[in-house]
Amino acid sequence: MGNALELQDVGRRFGALHAVKGVSLKVPPGQRHAILGPNGAGKTTLFNLVCGDFPPTSGQIIAFGEDLTRRPALHRARIGIGRTYQTSLLFTGLSVLDNLLVAIRGARKGRFSMLPSGAGGEDVTRARELAERVRLAHRADAEVATLSHGQRRQLELGMALACQPRLLMLDEPAAGLSPAERPELNQMLKDLPRDITLILIEHDMDVALPISDMVTVMKDGEIVVQETPDKITSNPVVNRIYLGQGHG
Repeated sequence: MGNALELQDVGRRFGALHAVKGVSLKVPPGQRHAILGPNGAGKTTLFNLVCGDFPPTSGQIIAFGEDLTRRPALHRARIGIGRTYQTSLLFTGLSVLDNLLVAIRGARKGRFSMLPSGAGGEDVTRARELAERVRLAHRADAEVATLSHGQRRQLELGMALACQPRLLMLDEPAAGLSPAERPELNQMLKDLPRDITLILIEHDMDVALPISDMVTVMKDGEIVVQETPDKITSNPVVNRIYLGQGHG
């Protein structure tokens, strides 16, 4: 089997701004891969390119052997690419269960079905299984507006898992979490089966490094370091361009 994700000289310009510059990266199946870097490094733009939010201006994006460079975002979701965003994209007026149902149905044909959550028992069963998986079974019928910030992050992970991803991309999953909430997130990520390849952007090294097999550090749209987690914190380039600037 080939790589879960392969980027070949991928770039993206926004007018005069060169947000991503010639990024080449290979992520084998099952790997846990963290992407670190200061604000403005191009990390989220790179995620958006992989997920099809907009096309690259150069290079190729290949996932599971398929060239996705010009394929729409919906196609990428259907072949098994799931993601979360920096900013929550939840339906706060609906319940946890209904948010999960929306995600389950949105990943397949017939996604505009208006069946209420009481119908379609198979989907409801799966939604409850997802709630259990992200430790929200006890809040399954609660309105999302009543959830804590940490619980909303857990729900976002559940919604990303709803499309049964082979490649899961998490954009700052620990953002805004209290120190008490982070161990639970870490454990959920560690518990993900190895048939899911995980790529995450994260500013908090205490979250990223313990679960990562490989770490890529970006600055000004380029990859500057790629090392195993045990070597990242002692790397002088990383200390100069990332750790020295804090986790902002």
